[in-house]
Formats: sequence, C-alpha cells, structure tokens
Amino acid sequence: MVHVDAGTQNLGAMMHDAQRARAGVLILAGRTPYTVDGTVPGGRDGYIQWLQDQPDQAGIVRNYVKWSHELARTDTLNYLVPRAAQVAASEPAGPVYMTIAREVLMAPMEGVTVLPPERTRPAIAGPGDLDGIETIAEWLAEAERPLIVAGDVGRHAHAVEQLTRLAEQIGALVNDRATPLNISLTHPLFRLDAASEVREADAILLLDTDVPWIPKHTRPAATARIAQIDIDPVKASIPLWGFPVDLPLLGDTSKALPLLIAAIERRATSERRAAWTARRERLEAAALQAQRELAERIESLRTRSPIHAERVCAALGALLPKDAIVIEEAVTNLPAVRRHVRRELPGTLLSPLGPGLGWALGGAVGVKLASPDQMVVSVVGDGSFMFGSPAAALYAAHTANAPFLTVILDNCGYNASKAPVVNLFPGGASVEQDAFPGVRFQEPPDHAALARSCHAYGERVEDPAEVEAAIERAVAAVAGGRSAVLDVIIESI
Repeated sequence: MVHVDAGTQNLGAMMHDAQRARAGVLILAGRTPYTVDGTVPGGRDGYIQWLQDQPDQAGIVRNYVKWSHELARTDTLNYLVPRAAQVAASEPAGPVYMTIAREVLMAPMEGVTVLPPERTRPAIAGPGDLDGIETIAEWLAEAERPLIVAGDVGRHAHAVEQLTRLAEQIGALVNDRATPLNISLTHPLFRLDAASEVREADAILLLDTDVPWIPKHTRPAATARIAQIDIDPVKASIPLWGFPVDLPLLGDTSKALPLLIAAIERRATSERRAAWTARRERLEAAALQAQRELAERIESLRTRSPIHAERVCAALGALLPKDAIVIEEAVTNLPAVRRHVRRELPGTLLSPLGPGLGWALGGAVGVKLASPDQMVVSVVGDGSFMFGSPAAALYAAHTANAPFLTVILDNCGYNASKAPVVNLFPGGASVEQDAFPGVRFQEPPDHAALARSCHAYGERVEDPAEVEAAIERAVAAVAGGRSAVLDVIIESI
C-alpha cells in the first residue's frame, strides 16, 4: 500500500525486481481526491492534493505490471479486488497496480460483498506439451555433452529435488549463476560459470531462465539442440531477447521435470546408462579436484589483509546453520557468495532477479516474517547496503520483531560502476589517472554505528583473525532477538 504518485515512485527499482522475479504482488495506491467542494466525504482538503494530481499515475509503473485499474466504485469492488489477486498470482506471476481515491475509501460498504477466494483461484499451469517433453527426453538421452541452464526453477521448492535427479540421471552439469537455489551449491554437478560448457554442449535445456548466456562471451555451437521449458518462454517483456531455441515449451517446470525424468528413463538402454554413469563420475571427479583447489585458496587467504571477500563467505558457509536463508546482493562479489556459503536446501538462497539494487535489506525483513524460525542473512556490498535504506529496514525489523543479520562486503565504493569504465575505456582518463568520480567513498559512513542507532548490533571488522568470532557474535545477537550488521572491510576498489 503506497501513497498516491509519490509513494508509487518510492517503490523505485523494486518494481523491476518484482517483475523479473515473477512476484505476485498487489499494489494498492491512493490517488488524489476527485471532489473539491466538501459535499462528499474524503474530498480535497489540503494544498498538496492539487500538486499530487497527475494525468497518468499508473504510467509510473506500466512497464512493470501485468495489469492496472482504478477502483472507482464500491459496487465493483467485489469483482476487481479478487481479479487483481488472481491476475497477480496466475503464471507468469507478477505485480498488479490498483488506484483508489479517498472518496471511494470513505463510501458506505453496506451490501458490498466480495467473491470468495475459492471461486477466483489463480489459473493452473500445466507441464507443457507432452510430445515436446518426449522430444526433449530423446535429445538429452542421446547427447554426449548435455547442459542444463537453470533460472528460477527453485521458486518451487519441490522442483530442486527433481532438477537434481535429472542432472544425476544423465550426468549433466547445471549452470546456475544468479538465481534462487536450484541445486545444492555443493553438488558436484553444479557450475557457477559454464561458458566453455555452453560452447561445447550438443544439447542444452533452458529451464525458467531469462539470460542463458552472454553472447559476447560465449554461445552454443550451431549444431547444438536447444530446448526450453519455461512459464514465460517468449519473454515478451524483454524486447530484445532473441536467444536461439529449437523447441520452446510453455509449462511449469516443477510439473514438467518428473515427466521428463520418466521419459528419459524409458529410453535408458544399458549402453546409455553406462555412458551417463561414466560422464557423471568424470564430472564429479573434476568437481572434487576443484573443491580441493578452492580449499587451498581459502587457506592462503586466511591471514590476508585487507580481508578477502572469499574468506568472509567461506567463514559464513562454515558457521551458518544449514537452514539459514542467505539473501545475496553482493553484485561484483556474487561469485564469492555462490562458491562458499554452502547453501544446500531448497529456499536457503535468494537473489534479486531484477537489476534494482537495494532489495536485500527490505527483502530480509519480509523473508524473516515469512520464515520466523529460520535465521536470515543478507550479504551485500556497501553500495547495496546504502541503496537499501538501512535505517528504514533495520527499524522496521526492530518494530516487527523480525531480526536478521547483514554482512557488508565493504570495498568503500561502487565497484559495479567502476568496472564498466575500466572495461570499455582501458586507456581512458579515469584509468590513467586512477580517478573515478562519484564511485569511491573517501570518507565512508560508519555502518556499524548506523545499525546501533536502529537498536541493532553493529560491528566493524578489519582484522582477518576476527572474522569467525565476529560472525559468531552477530549470530548470537540475532538469536537473541536483535538485528546485526557486520561491516567487513575488504580491499578498496
């Protein structure tokens, strides 16, 4: 619920995140009262109400919502409110926007009823075309180098197990980079970066993914068979999509995956089983070696100063409870989080799917309210922390009794803004002079002090020897009912 046009604008980039996350959100916004003479309750009675009046208030969010409407009469409320909820929740789910003037809010409600929810249920999505699933099964069964690219399959918690079974069944890698947890981050078939695998694959299955690869960096072979199962396969809200797909299926992946597994099983000759097993064992051996090398790297970083981001994330992975929900908005340190926080259970890793920074803190409050018995941990950069209106988020957590831990990977600047300048203009003035105006924080805020001002535990960490102890102190604070902020100073940009 937001306040007219100004409140709608305050939603900001979170509208983009909600759209890309397919979040079924109902936004109810006031609008300027219509009447001015005082004869109708709720009419204009303040100077600001003339200034709030805009010709197209819904236009502020039109690009990001599935549906918008004005609730102008109480006698249509019984249709419009259930419809708004139904549209928002029907797949592909997404935000809807409804405005209502104060006169309507104050109108008598005698005789107004609302359709019961059991008669306005969201539309049910099926698994997709059954013949198409059989074709995909054949492609994967006979592939020598299959690859699965997973987007937000894990938004359906039970689909995580199905995706894992599919990967293990045929010995396929799962590329899962910046989404909710789709497969355990410690699983040997999980891959964070699969650029070479995309180039080498002879069969690729795209599952609920908006950006399967970056064409500038990698692209499939022209002979690769590419199939897609997606609740939104055509991506109409992304004007320039254009990834090659030979067989796109519109369907609910959580329902399609069991059928696909069964279809592959029907094609499992002894020769194919042997090939699948050999491939899986080869990939598992490579993953085990990579894990050994990663452990050696972490050990080499243990005493490094400034503290390394991977060192912090590895400590979190070792110390957090297995069911702790990690909210990742670390931006340029995203790979460090994914490699080391060791989330294995469905629903224990969340990321914003849109580009709007500042989601993690408010998101953590909501996640904690939805999962009160689990620890919630947001891992953010210092830029994301400030974009997240930390005073508002921490105070909201305090008043709602929804404590969470925030770990700031603090590099004293906006590295995501610096990196494109370096990449696009390596010989430019900024690189030559090592000057990036507005990007580096010369005198950064005291984030720990800000946390304490909002009744949270706050601590600044600069000594690598204190990382584990600081995490334990912060975890204890959250367990005791207070939010906590660890401002961990890593190498400056």
